[in-house]
Amino acid sequence: MHRFTAILIAASSVLWLGASSPSSVARAASSPPQRLILTPSSPSTLFTFEGLYPQKRRLCDFKQRKPLRAKYRGRLELVLRDDGSIGVIDALSFSNYLRGLAEVPSSWPEEALKAQVIAARSYALQSLKATQSLSGSRGYDICSTDACQVYRGAAIELGAFGERWVRAVESTRGRVLTYNGRVLPAYYFSTSTGLTRSSFPGGTPQPWLPSVAGNDGAAPLARWTATVTLDDLAAVMQASEDWPGGAITSVSQSGDHVTMTGSGHTVTKLRSTVENDLNSEGPCLFPKTYPSRTGSAKGGPLPQTVPSSTYTLTQKGGTVTFSGRGWGHGVGMSQYGANFMAAAGSSATAILKHFYGPAQITTVREPGEIRVLAADGLNLARIQIEGPVQVTTETGSVLATGNLFQVQGGKTLTVTRGVGPALQPVLEISPTVAALTAEPGGQVTITFTNSRSARIALELSGPSGVVVTTQETSYVAGENSISLPLRDSTSAQLPAGSYTATVVGFDGLDHVRSTPVAISIAAPAPPPVLPGVKKTDNNRFLAVVVLGLIVVMLALAMVMRRRRARTSRT
Repeated sequence: MHRFTAILIAASSVLWLGASSPSSVARAASSPPQRLILTPSSPSTLFTFEGLYPQKRRLCDFKQRKPLRAKYRGRLELVLRDDGSIGVIDALSFSNYLRGLAEVPSSWPEEALKAQVIAARSYALQSLKATQSLSGSRGYDICSTDACQVYRGAAIELGAFGERWVRAVESTRGRVLTYNGRVLPAYYFSTSTGLTRSSFPGGTPQPWLPSVAGNDGAAPLARWTATVTLDDLAAVMQASEDWPGGAITSVSQSGDHVTMTGSGHTVTKLRSTVENDLNSEGPCLFPKTYPSRTGSAKGGPLPQTVPSSTYTLTQKGGTVTFSGRGWGHGVGMSQYGANFMAAAGSSATAILKHFYGPAQITTVREPGEIRVLAADGLNLARIQIEGPVQVTTETGSVLATGNLFQVQGGKTLTVTRGVGPALQPVLEISPTVAALTAEPGGQVTITFTNSRSARIALELSGPSGVVVTTQETSYVAGENSISLPLRDSTSAQLPAGSYTATVVGFDGLDHVRSTPVAISIAAPAPPPVLPGVKKTDNNRFLAVVVLGLIVVMLALAMVMRRRRARTSRT
């Protein structure tokens, strides 16, 4: 009985099909795959991907790796690691890789986008050359995090303002930054501390990395403020093993060093150490407090407890205030600086000239393919396939997955059909009103908030279904509004009655619908009633007026006839 149950479960959940013969089925079953290869048969094929990381004990929620949600083009390879986890490699065209970068908002000015693309293309090509000897053994060319360049796949080109980013990629095809004939690793970062840096700490200044004005003084993190209580600071520093324990009663700063005193101890640390400890342990120990929700120059949230080590520190009572500037390593191009320069009329060439000095813009031939480490360390992956694809193992055996399947790590890769992505969408759309009344032939305007940038449309429905849907338009995150004329698809005025308006959005990953807003189109107003005349007498009054007009016209006709008769007798 137990043996029959095991066979039945295996047959229903995992299916291996040989490439050509029954013997290949046996080989696939006896040799579980160490690698699955998803090869698209069409360039339009998309993989909606969901990856889950193991949750580690004794690790706070802040440090747990968050689920991965993405859409990918190209050939996906799921690799079983020695520790039983899953690595995911996306092998795709170099152009599609650039289209999938998520380094700056696609809503920024196009010249800023072009500058970003040229810098990113340069960085990627230089990375390919630098890691060429390692790519074969490790299986990929470049990572997908901010340790390399942030790659999020096809959701970038499909989402809000995606066509603008694609246009920037295609209009600069092959263009890179070079110096003395060498493609440069064109570093870039978010926001400067006022000036950019010529090298990383301990590095050698480079002539193509001049220290220049960041031109980003209006950026959200050009200036920021973080407040930390002495009690929280003591807990954080002790958890980081940079404070022996007990209360901290005073804090002072001298140059690059911070001195903490209390409980019979005096400890001096580099201000970068204090920064790193607060960023690592602050959100872990006090998740509701750090990072600040209001510490940026514009009153918005901070990305980290202390965004940079460029700060001055002051103590007042039991509170320490960090007043700082910038976010990022500060070497190369300030992305916000490029944004503001483009908005002021600078071209991509002028922007790159400002940040990279003597570097030249050169056109080179792009490689055909790049292998991106999309994820590593997963214990579970769920995939939905959109388009024709073949799924094989490293031995060439074909796996019949259907368009939905799940892959689990362990001693082998276990594949389960019919289980696809299941995480809730990140995009949220909330109308600010529940009901509206409109006049016939007018229009309605719905105000709403969207949690992230998205393509938005408004759908109007009546008793018989959808009446009309507006064209999708890209909106940045925040409070927005969208209007809709109260006419059908033929431009005919909608009749009076009850309708619903729903805001629908797409962020490149998920289609999301808001709660409906009730729309009431009022009936046309009745004709005005003349003063002194009752409504019930309206028709009678109008009849009398018309009859009087007829009598007058007949009388005029008779007078004209008599005049003509007299004229003819004379």
